[in-house]
Amino acid sequence: MRQRALLVAAMAALLIAAILTPAAAGVRHAAGGSPAAGVSGADGGAAVAGESRAAVDPQLADHLQAVLDGALAASGTMGCSAAAILPDGRLWTGTSGLSHPGAPVTPDMLFDMGSTGKHLMAALVLLLAEDGLLSLDDPIGRYLPPLPNVDGAITIRQCLNHTSGLYMWVEHPRGPINIPFERIDFGKTWTLEDIFTTLGGEPYFAPGEGWHYTQAGFLLAREIVERVTGSTVPELVQRRLLDPLDIHGMLLDLRDPLPADRRIAHAWYDTDRDGTPEDISGRSRNWLHSLSGILFYSTMESLARWCRGLYDGEVLSEASLDEMLDFVEAAPEEGLAGYGLGTERWFMGPVEMLGHKGSIFGYRTAVYHLVQQDITVALAINDDSDEKGYAMFGPLLQALLADQN
Repeated sequence: MRQRALLVAAMAALLIAAILTPAAAGVRHAAGGSPAAGVSGADGGAAVAGESRAAVDPQLADHLQAVLDGALAASGTMGCSAAAILPDGRLWTGTSGLSHPGAPVTPDMLFDMGSTGKHLMAALVLLLAEDGLLSLDDPIGRYLPPLPNVDGAITIRQCLNHTSGLYMWVEHPRGPINIPFERIDFGKTWTLEDIFTTLGGEPYFAPGEGWHYTQAGFLLAREIVERVTGSTVPELVQRRLLDPLDIHGMLLDLRDPLPADRRIAHAWYDTDRDGTPEDISGRSRNWLHSLSGILFYSTMESLARWCRGLYDGEVLSEASLDEMLDFVEAAPEEGLAGYGLGTERWFMGPVEMLGHKGSIFGYRTAVYHLVQQDITVALAINDDSDEKGYAMFGPLLQALLADQN
């Protein structure tokens, strides 16, 4: 926790420096242009059908690419993909580094979103509340059978803003996150009963009496959504959230065959703790799929466009978006200014950012909307390091802010 707080402080310093930098230090641009068992895919290929490639000014594009390349070299990151939407709506995408030897990262490649998927899951729940299929303040016991270590009085809202008190299975000392990598049962499909029994624990506090980040609430929310709709979360996310925005660059269900036009960046993780990451893309991600409940993959263009559409009011009603952005106080050591429904609020110096980050074996992902600057930026790396993720994200934000000065 302390290490993450220090990294956040370092990133904030970068942003403050960017805001105070004279415009000449940035590059000004002219107006114009508008499957669970091993998920590695073929590399290269064309852009995903239906996704825009609106060009930014070449000088700005070259500058942002140089920043990305420099940050990758300085941090030692394996590979990265990024996208940014500027205040005038123009889009920039950039990549650097490798998926695996001989295969550069390309803009059409998919990266595991990790907990960034909470952003979409919470929005889906809010849409179902608009439909009258559920209420945020319904107790989960109205929809779910009793589960070990789960208080049926917990509300759906508390599941989505981490005030449920539910134990975080990631912290279980004998859980798959904390045992040697080679001992993980990669093909295992965990049931809710498995998770809350084998990986469960005493609640941290009574419902609504504190804040503790936990995946458990989103697992229960997924179960509720699928029970009240008779559909699956991946199908609903695509149809209700993404199709209206004409976004088709996400892979939401790893149980489906990998489409021929999709590529997944290989994941790298130091499996034997010798300081050198290994390619783990041939491993089944069944275990993660069942434990996460929101194991989504995305191109960075799709992720940025999703975030922009959400905060531009194209997804939820004004009242629902207000609910999503009703922030509660998060743990100070997390560095957050608040947590809404599947939404983090950060202040990097004076810069207010809304969105979410994700951390999962072999990937780090983040997407944020800079409220006052009206910039949306998404970035992912296929490396297993928070430090490298921040080292990539900070300079890119700095360059984008300096350009707008």
